Amino acid sequence: MTAHAREALTGGRPWSPRYTFVPAIRTGNLVVISGTTATDDTGRIAAPGDIVEQTRQIFRKFERLLQSVGGSCDDIVETTDYITTTENYAKTADVRREFFKRAFPVATGVIVAGLLREGAVIEISAMAVLDGDDGAPVRGN
Repeated sequence: MTAHAREALTGGRPWSPRYTFVPAIRTGNLVVISGTTATDDTGRIAAPGDIVEQTRQIFRKFERLLQSVGGSCDDIVETTDYITTTENYAKTADVRREFFKRAFPVATGVIVAGLLREGAVIEISAMAVLDGDDGAPVRGN
């Protein structure tokens, strides 16, 4: 892939052309992941109202998507959480520890009035930097 080529990533899942976005874009070693809710393989929200289990489902989706391009959640360098409630939000830190083994990413949390998916209480977007061909992290100029 050339340095400025953009590749849409769907994690190997079919993606409807009716959507005006994709789950993620890869350009070089940078992967930018769209805001993601805790939908299951049928498109239904997993664990409605449960912020901890929804967080876990979102990171499972991130892991699957990043594995499709040779990465993992350990390649994530930034996350943004959009939450509708602070109830049990502190417990999502334990979920992050499950998925981030090497280092924690930078993070931002934003309280919002609501999310588009009914039953969703958290939506997370992320950025990942994949390792270079020699296994070393890719560095900027």
